[in-house]
Amino acid sequence: MNATTILYVGIDVSKDKSDICIKDKLGNDLIHRLIIANKKADLGHLYETIERIRSKTPGNSDIIFGMEATGIYSLPLYSALTRDGHKVKLYNPIQTNGFRKMNIRKTKTDPIDAAIIADMLRFSEPPQVNPIKDLNLYQLRELVRIRDRLIDKQTVCKVQLVRNIDTIWPDYSSVMKSATGATSIAILKKYSVPSKVRAESFEKFYELVKMKSRSKISRTMAEEIYTHAGNILTIPELDSIISVEIKTLITELELYDEQIRSIEKRIDQMMNLIDSKIMSIPGIGDTLGPMILGEIGDAQRFPTAKKLIAFAGLDPIVSQSGRFENKSGRISKRGSPLLRKGLFLAANVARQNDENLKRFYDKKISEGKHHYSALNAVAAKVLRIVYWVLKNDKEYQTQVN
Repeated sequence: MNATTILYVGIDVSKDKSDICIKDKLGNDLIHRLIIANKKADLGHLYETIERIRSKTPGNSDIIFGMEATGIYSLPLYSALTRDGHKVKLYNPIQTNGFRKMNIRKTKTDPIDAAIIADMLRFSEPPQVNPIKDLNLYQLRELVRIRDRLIDKQTVCKVQLVRNIDTIWPDYSSVMKSATGATSIAILKKYSVPSKVRAESFEKFYELVKMKSRSKISRTMAEEIYTHAGNILTIPELDSIISVEIKTLITELELYDEQIRSIEKRIDQMMNLIDSKIMSIPGIGDTLGPMILGEIGDAQRFPTAKKLIAFAGLDPIVSQSGRFENKSGRISKRGSPLLRKGLFLAANVARQNDENLKRFYDKKISEGKHHYSALNAVAAKVLRIVYWVLKNDKEYQTQVN
């Protein structure tokens, strides 16, 4: 009877190419280094190479592929391999980095990384299921990340806009509650600088303010803004220069608003398609639900809630040697920062709205924990609830004591 042998294919994926190392179960290099581009023809060349090796190997040969989960770089090759029916194991870069440190020599190259991944496959259990089963969840994650990046860029624009306003319109905040609110943006977009406000008649100025504020700004308040524009000390020589940037920044802000609304619409559509029960959990709404769900992905890939907590970086750091043990209470902060951000925000809302989580938070505070330490604990508890809801596909029910 022919025995089944296993070929371990380690792949180090980069932007333009992938380094391949193929080993047998004894760790012998069958192919020390093979470089393929991210093209269909090159993938076919990899398959041909593997088939040549299999034809020279006695008995049946099973193939297992491994690669780092590097997001946009690993997904195309990963998807192609899984579509072709191959077993593929994705490793967290933290795992491969830890395995690499077992080597005394401090070396890191693409061929070495491919060999490390092949060795990791040899020393771990073969993958039973593919980590990315639902591309809807992957799409959701990318949409949420795009939204987050757009908001970051929008925030930078707002900061720069406020800086320019402070330069050409000192003490603007005393007459305008929000520099980036709808009414303020309308005033700045049309006039940019105080001198142009005063060049306009008050009636026309008030007409604009009344329309954009939906009559929330009274005539008296509009007169204060108008008067303020004529009384402050300005730098006329800078007006024409800064006016250009103010209008440019406002155009960018409007573009970001439009893009964010478009992304949020697609996120809502994706959430309706996925139909997750995560929205039933206290503190998790239309914004945080997609953020947390997208970053977790398929909850079935985590055998326990503890594994998911470690994946989120909410597990505490423990240092122990001999009789010394240090439990600082700090969390590892490994994994997705966006997932932790979503969980902290959800925990802060949940502790105020869910009786059980409020008691849990108060208990931690009574034990002498700082607010943020207590919030870390609530976030981990929320994540346990999320895990249960996603794992069982059931809505969360508040427990009444």
